Amino acid sequence: MAVLLENEFLAVTISEFGAELTSIRDKKSGREYLWNGDAKYWKRHAPVLFPIEGKLKDDTYYVDNQVFHMSQHGFARDMAFDVLEKAETKASFELKSNAQTKAKYPYDFAFIITYSLEQNTVKTNYTVKNPSEQTIYFGLGAHPAFSTQLSAADKFEDYVITTSPRKTLTRIPLEQGLVNPKKAYPEDVGEFKVTHALFKDDALIYDLGQTEQEFTLKSTVHGHGVTVKTPDSKALGLWSCYPNEGQFVCIEPWWSVADTVDTDQNFKSKYYTNTLKAGESFSAGFETIIF
Repeated sequence: MAVLLENEFLAVTISEFGAELTSIRDKKSGREYLWNGDAKYWKRHAPVLFPIEGKLKDDTYYVDNQVFHMSQHGFARDMAFDVLEKAETKASFELKSNAQTKAKYPYDFAFIITYSLEQNTVKTNYTVKNPSEQTIYFGLGAHPAFSTQLSAADKFEDYVITTSPRKTLTRIPLEQGLVNPKKAYPEDVGEFKVTHALFKDDALIYDLGQTEQEFTLKSTVHGHGVTVKTPDSKALGLWSCYPNEGQFVCIEPWWSVADTVDTDQNFKSKYYTNTLKAGESFSAGFETIIF
């Protein structure tokens, strides 16, 4: 089933399956800002990545010498959430640990996603609660895909990505799906042209150091686009499918990343992991601003 949020500016649709945004529509112009999910290119719209972001080495990790297996980006995106709250401009969804999650991930948790509308902005908030008596470890990320066909005549190469306030960011290379922080380097990202070849080596990953940053995807022809504003994400990924030429670019705030190339696969010491003590809560989020 789908949940609809609406205000004077936006009509937003969220699927209970994965608590995934499936549509962000400008009510005045009719423009659809999210990718349509065409399975020929990429079947998703804006999946949520939990309890890992990215890949694990060999899809395997260890907790206290016990082996577990989990595929890329975790299981939350492929599970039904319960609707906790539904109002005209706000909705909350919850996924709790159960027998199905425990087979892949040993920890108890409650994962809550809240979407709210404020004028032309969609606010996304994540809360992870630890109801157990032990410390838990987890990863988290967003994966929204934004359309590069805001008008019928749009071409992929009409779009550019700009950043603010920083114009130089630290790039973390990917090697066969795993990150290599030891080879990180500064990169000028003030403004660059979008091309399909930009993504030939997978996602572009930037270390944000949990400081505020904005990434904007916009057309150089008509000037419309979207800004993702993240106040505290550890990293951000830019991605589009390649060599298939889907008409979208993902702007992805992350509070964790994939395994490192030299990982020992110990989940408790995983690079950029999050730690939550017994009874505590974790909160993070970002804004999606359309124009």
